Amino acid sequence: MKTIKGEQKCSELLEKGMEIMWSKGYNATSVNDIVQAAGVPKGSFYFYFDSKEDFAVKALDVYFQQNYTPAKQILQDKSKSPKQRLLEFYEFRCAILKEELDCKMGCLACNLGSEMAEHSEKIRTAIVTKENVIQNEIAEVVKEAQKCGEIDGNMDAINVVAFFEDAGKGAMTSMKELKSASPIDNFMDMLRRFMFS
Repeated sequence: MKTIKGEQKCSELLEKGMEIMWSKGYNATSVNDIVQAAGVPKGSFYFYFDSKEDFAVKALDVYFQQNYTPAKQILQDKSKSPKQRLLEFYEFRCAILKEELDCKMGCLACNLGSEMAEHSEKIRTAIVTKENVIQNEIAEVVKEAQKCGEIDGNMDAINVVAFFEDAGKGAMTSMKELKSASPIDNFMDMLRRFMFS
């Protein structure tokens, strides 16, 4: 039976543990690290999660909910043109990487995907499922922009979005390696030139 206190404890575990896994990586994060950060006994972890892998999958749900929801609202703001919404959507996401995460954290999903895609089908599937939803939602706005002549209508919307999302992942990796915003700035510059010129 779910209780409010129980849900709060589960949320606390996810919040604190997600931060550690995000900064240290999956393999370098232990269940002990997570419970110590949340200030709960180890038994509580296994009450809410089947395993560390199960925890990572649920942490990804929280991560996408927290980080994609405000960006999605920008995409859905019909008071602006599709092209403007797309530009503001990417600018918003890049600003978070540069400002809030100080060019060091990158994206939790990208980090876990790079580390665990070959080793955990559950984690890989969780990431791909979320990314597909996001790409399809961005592609719908690209299609809107194509219909009103703001973006070249000869390009396949899904392929365009997949290309820029992949380029964004690469920029995030380089950003972490260099500890510099320059790869993200370059990504945005290319996005403006090719999608928004």
